[in-house]
Amino acid sequence: MRLKELWRDNRMLIILTVMVIVLTILGLTGMGTQSFVRTALSGLTLGSLFFMVAAGLTLIFGLMDVLNFAHGSMFMLGAYMGWQFYTNPTFLFGIVPLIAAFITGMSLLLVLQPLVVRWKLSEERQKQLPRLLNVVAVVLSFIAVRGVDFLGLADTAMVSIAVSATDPLAEISAQEPLGLFWFRPLLLMLAGGLIALASARPGDKTHSVDKSAVRKGWIGFGLLLVLTIVLVLVRESGPVAVLLMNGNLRFLLSLVVGTLSGFGLGVAVERVLVRTLYVRPFFIVLMTLGLSFVIREVVQLLWDPLAYQMSRPPAFSQPGKAPNLLAWFSGNNTTVDIMGVTFPSYRIFIIFLGVIMFIGLILLMQRTRIGMIIRAGVQDREMVEALGINVQRVFLLVFALGTAMAALGGIGAAPFIPVKPEMGDAFQMQGFITVVIGGMGSYVGAFIGALLLGMARAFGDYFALKLSLSPAVAEASTVIIMVIVLLVKPSGLFGKKE
Repeated sequence: MRLKELWRDNRMLIILTVMVIVLTILGLTGMGTQSFVRTALSGLTLGSLFFMVAAGLTLIFGLMDVLNFAHGSMFMLGAYMGWQFYTNPTFLFGIVPLIAAFITGMSLLLVLQPLVVRWKLSEERQKQLPRLLNVVAVVLSFIAVRGVDFLGLADTAMVSIAVSATDPLAEISAQEPLGLFWFRPLLLMLAGGLIALASARPGDKTHSVDKSAVRKGWIGFGLLLVLTIVLVLVRESGPVAVLLMNGNLRFLLSLVVGTLSGFGLGVAVERVLVRTLYVRPFFIVLMTLGLSFVIREVVQLLWDPLAYQMSRPPAFSQPGKAPNLLAWFSGNNTTVDIMGVTFPSYRIFIIFLGVIMFIGLILLMQRTRIGMIIRAGVQDREMVEALGINVQRVFLLVFALGTAMAALGGIGAAPFIPVKPEMGDAFQMQGFITVVIGGMGSYVGAFIGALLLGMARAFGDYFALKLSLSPAVAEASTVIIMVIVLLVKPSGLFGKKE
């Protein structure tokens, strides 16, 4: 009886395991050990990259039914932000204070709301005042950023960086003097405050106000204000401190910076663009598709339509070959010997990063309260809202987490593949195929589907080269797998029927 239950509950996983064992035996005997291991490791590397994109799509597309065609752009943007931080963070230290100042002003919403709803305004004024405040905010924002040399700041990552021990600022700094810069964050903070005032619905006494949130609002505003001041003061010294730190630590920080950039952009996109279109899925498709073009054009404007190669951190750049993974920890060699195959050590890191992301996603969704709320909100939004949980805020978190995962994948891939504006397009398509193969909303399915696609692409390239076939055959292998899976199981490998 238990065997029947085991088979019923894990049928697909058992079938896939048996298929992997059979194919491994056939590969070892037909290709030889070294060729098979090298190709399999390449497939695992590609599979990890595919999963880094598909993990975010699984949350956004699989759980929220939001088809985000800008997801590949988040992957690309994370790569650019992390590459910029690792190579020369002058650009980031120049624009982050401006963004922080604007967010600081917007954080006044919770503070202003209990006050402005008491204003005595006619219905016509209640409609006109927010529009006027938003227009003034836009004008102030334009004045604040007018004259900022964004292109000059971005160019700092394109030059050869040689930090001078005597005067590092002379070589890497392109910041505006503080005496000319201070009014910019001040105006942006004021613009953010005006938007917060407009969003607080002045004079609308029918709007419910959470007075208990005022204290939290003041605390949040105070913390953000201190952060903004610190960021303004370290604009010039910050890049120098980053470039003088250990290369491995700088790489870890670049992973964090790339991930946070994706998270922040996800929050902005969901709140400003996606939230009003949940009831119009087709409009979301058009909007995110247009957003992807906008992001790409902005990136090309800042960094030119060129391909850049991010240098690998010292942990993966020491000459020589480590005899095994344990020896690599002490030698930090460029390559590692795995079953007689010389394999780049950074590719092993990409595989490791994909596995860590998978484990983290499973723990988040299955072992935490927020994961339980996310799953419950997807199944029955009305019931969760009846329990006093803000499902809209939960969906904001889901969208931002999805884009953050894509951005993390982008910076993780940057030392492996060229950083260029088109880098996210191919991975976005593979991400969608992975989600479809694995099943909507299934994290295990996304992981296994990504590995299947990675292996198919790697072995497809191997046999295409061996048999002198067109490379298009290997590229088509992923689509062929998707067609086969949908014919056999339309809901995906681990998907559930609606």
